Amino acid sequence: MKPIFLEKDTQAGENSFFSRYAVVPHTYDQFHYHKEYELLYNIENSGTRFIGDSIRRFGNHDLVLVGPNIPHFWHSDNQYFEGNPNITAKVALVQFVEDFIGKKFLEIPETVRIRDLLICASQGIQIRGDEARLIGDKIIEVTQQSGWKRLIKLIEVLCMMSEAKDYVLLASRGFCESHKVGNEERISSIFNQIIKNHHRDFKLEEAAELTNMNITAFCRYIKKATSKTFSQILNEVRIGFACKGLINTNDSISQIAYDCGYQNVPYFNRQFRMIKDLSPQEYRMKYKVGK
Repeated sequence: MKPIFLEKDTQAGENSFFSRYAVVPHTYDQFHYHKEYELLYNIENSGTRFIGDSIRRFGNHDLVLVGPNIPHFWHSDNQYFEGNPNITAKVALVQFVEDFIGKKFLEIPETVRIRDLLICASQGIQIRGDEARLIGDKIIEVTQQSGWKRLIKLIEVLCMMSEAKDYVLLASRGFCESHKVGNEERISSIFNQIIKNHHRDFKLEEAAELTNMNITAFCRYIKKATSKTFSQILNEVRIGFACKGLINTNDSISQIAYDCGYQNVPYFNRQFRMIKDLSPQEYRMKYKVGK
């Protein structure tokens, strides 16, 4: 399965861009790309976010701007696929082309920061902390307005994002520079298999077999497609699920490690610190819900 190119018409009718507030069973579950910038605010949703070669857990108030032609998707957690009508994902979505407000808009002095923001979005940019919630509320307002008020609200959102202090770039620069979407014919199914099997001893040999490739071809393909090894991707997914356990449960660190597929707790601790720059205990103390 290759990343799907989605042909969109964000300037249909009287609108210069697309916006929508949605309550859905889960977010769109296919690795895809398009020519538009995509601004997604997850109001209530949790899962694993894939932006290029960035693989991270996400939760409520996750705010990300993704640039054109970067493959991406937000894989909601399993509970969202069980058909429970009481469990839904609530999101606010905005999609726009670069010149949605005219070809000269980004050339005027007042929009230099927005221009810089859009450059950063070529790697995917996440706004974090209190700024994400504040800007997220403004994005919801965009979906509720019409006419010139809707346009002004989006410009306000982009200005606020361009001035945000707490942000992180997601996909690596190397991935974005070398990435060729058409060559990634199996990456979506590989990501889904890793998510599905992260909790057990999921070996390279099995992953290659599931994609009908020999080990050498599989390793070469996944390295070219993501700039990472299978082991790196598996560890990032596992650590992402471990973060969820650390902040949402009182389970011991060793139990969380085992639940995420690690049989060796010291190895889990090393991988966690390498990916998060914190120990599991430090991460829990910093982010635990209701601490």
